[in-house]
Parts: sequence; structure tokens; C-alpha cells
Amino acid sequence: MNTEFLAGSKAKVTFEVQPEQFEKALDAAFVTESKNVSIKGFRKGHVTREMFDKYYGEEALYNTALDNLFNDFYKEVLANKELANRVISQPMPGVESKIEKGKAFTVSLTFDVYPEPTLPAYKGVEVAKKNVEVTDAEVNESINNILKSQAKLEEKAEQVIAKGDTANFDFEGSVDGVKFEGGAAKGYEMEIGSGQFIPGFEDQMIGMKKGETKDVKVTFPTPYAAKELEGKEAVFVVTVNSVKTTVLPELNDEFVKTLKRENVNTVEELKASELANLKANKETSEHNRQIDEVVNKILDGTTVELPESLVKTYVEAYKNRYTEQAKAYNIPLETLLQLSGLDQATFEKNANEIGKRQALFQVVLDKVVRDEKLEPSQDAFKARVDEVAKNTNQKADDVVRTRGQQIYSEMVYDAFINLVLSNAKEI
Repeated sequence: MNTEFLAGSKAKVTFEVQPEQFEKALDAAFVTESKNVSIKGFRKGHVTREMFDKYYGEEALYNTALDNLFNDFYKEVLANKELANRVISQPMPGVESKIEKGKAFTVSLTFDVYPEPTLPAYKGVEVAKKNVEVTDAEVNESINNILKSQAKLEEKAEQVIAKGDTANFDFEGSVDGVKFEGGAAKGYEMEIGSGQFIPGFEDQMIGMKKGETKDVKVTFPTPYAAKELEGKEAVFVVTVNSVKTTVLPELNDEFVKTLKRENVNTVEELKASELANLKANKETSEHNRQIDEVVNKILDGTTVELPESLVKTYVEAYKNRYTEQAKAYNIPLETLLQLSGLDQATFEKNANEIGKRQALFQVVLDKVVRDEKLEPSQDAFKARVDEVAKNTNQKADDVVRTRGQQIYSEMVYDAFINLVLSNAKEI
């Protein structure tokens, strides 16, 4: 096996096929092909090799024999760990020299490999310091959200809508005097100011009284899920049925006890608990921000020509996520894109940009892992597999079979992130 790295991030591996090796491959090919051959005087699948060669010629077995050899040779490639880790596309087989009876000949496998990028200094990357300070205002806001989650809606004494009130109302919409599908409802209930309706709709309801009917005039935004309504002016006849206001519970020790949190029984303990939670969340958020900052600086400073096959893999993966999501919702992909505020051109652009960025990250990851020898040891990999097996109540062999590659990739990623982040300089 001889390996040659070519321009365009390709590798070509050549093999010399010996005469006896090819004869064995031809014998195996005959066993496969003869099963479907019928020759007068022989039952189907029982023709002799001599008769097969006489009727069809030995050359009729070459393609199958070569396919079998190429499969065996590709296994040799994958058995070479250093080379196998760089393969990123299916091999393209080739016959390099003429096949002659009793003579050796040369074949090859060509495939895309991870390129050799020019990396910036990935140790010592400057990154903004973590900011995990939590203010009193943030703690108060968090506690206020807890109160809101336990709030009750009560009929408002003065049945006039204010921002934040919950209104029950009927509405019927029309464009140019023509009613449209989905434009009417009775007894609809909504918090005014929550932004659920078309911009401007809720603002015009503020100040309306129970029993009042009013024409609310709005313009449908662009883009909009219903294409036929994009940019159209509409009139909604709105009638208010009732107005409710949100009543928060009183913040005291008795209320805190109803939350049934472990070791949290007083208002002061609740504040301390929320402070700790907010700090932990900020720590996680800031850790992730630093990762993004360091990685993006490394990627931006990298020079490389990305293999098209690698970019295509990530572009297709991005598109497939949307396709599968559309299937899960049982809606066309076009509808999902509209609901996501995307047109086809923007979707394609995003897919290509994100695909290229993810491909670039994989190339950088591959290079750093090889240079720094970050691959997990067999003992470390086994320990992680045993941990997963224990946590999921599975056998270790089953974990390796179903999640082995994922676990290995996660360990490599973690090692890379730990290397660049632990060597980063906070400024």
C-alpha cells in the first residue's frame, strides 16, 4: 500500500494486485455471478467455470472481482488509524495498469482527506473576562417571575383595558371587505401587550371597555405565513367581552413555603437561592461565550481550502434538520421556512454559510487533535463507555455499538476546548 497526498485535499492509495490474488478474486466473483446464469445443458446456478468462460469470457468477472478487491483494500486503509482519521469521502476506485493474465497490476483508491490548514496561534488567544456578577435588580426580577407564575386572574373592577390586562374578546377580520380564513374567533383570551397579534393590533385595544366594539386597522407584515395576506391592510371588528387583571401573591414566608423548595422556607432564603441559581446560569453562559469567542478567533485566523465534499456534508445536514422538523410538524418545508421568517434564497444562503463554518471547524479540530495528540486513550474511552452504560442501564458493548463514535467525538471535542480555553488569556 502506497499513499500519496495530492492537491485539492485528496489522497491516492495504490495497491499491487498479484496474479494469484486476482485469481482468487475471480473465483469468488464466479461463485457470485454464476448463481444467475443459465446455459443450455446446465441448471440455473450450476454452470461450470469452464463453460462460463467459454460463453461469456473471463473478462465478464472482472468488475465483480475488482469490486471485491477494492472493498478489501479499503478495509486496509481504514485499518491504518492515522490515515483513516483523515478520510472524509467515499473512495473512487481506479485501475492504474493493464490487466493481463498471469501478471501483477496496480489499482488505486482516491478520496478526500482533511486538508492541512495554516492555523493561527491557538494558545494564548485573548478573551474577555467572565462577568458573573448578579445585581439586586436581577434577583428581584427572578422572584417577580416566580410570583407571576403563581398569579391569579381576577375580574377587573373597572372594565377598561390597560397594558398587561387579559382581555376576552371576539374578532372578525377582512381585507377589502372580504373575510379571510383564520381571521375570526369568539371568546379569544390574550394578555394585551404580549405581542401575539399583528403589530399595532393590541395597542389599539388599550382603553377599550367591556361591551365596546371597535374597528382595529392593521397592516400584515412581510413576510407572513399566509402569503396572500402579506403587506395587505386589514380591518378587524373587535368586541370586548371582559377584562381581567393579574393579581400577584404577597411575598412572605408563608408564600415561600408553598413553593416546597428544599431548605428554602423564608423570603431571605428564597433570595439567596435565586442569587445562587442566577450566578450558576451566568457562569455557564459566560463559559460558553468564552468558548465561542476563542473558537471563532481561531477559525477567523485559519487559512485553508475546504474540500467540497466536506462542506456539502454539513450543508446537507443543516437542510435535513429543517426537513425532518417539517415532517415532525406534518407541514411542507416551505411553510416551516415561512414560519421561521425565511425565504428559499435566505435558507440556501444560511445553509451554505453555516455548512462552510462547520466544515472549517472540523478541519481545525482535526489538525489540532493530530498535532497535540488529543485522541482519548483506550482506557479513557472505556471508562466513558462504562459510565454511559451504568447511567443508561445498558451493556458496554451495546453502548459502543450504538454510541461509540458519538462518545469518541465528544471526548475529542472536549479535549480540544479544554486545550484552547485553558491556554486563553483573559483581558
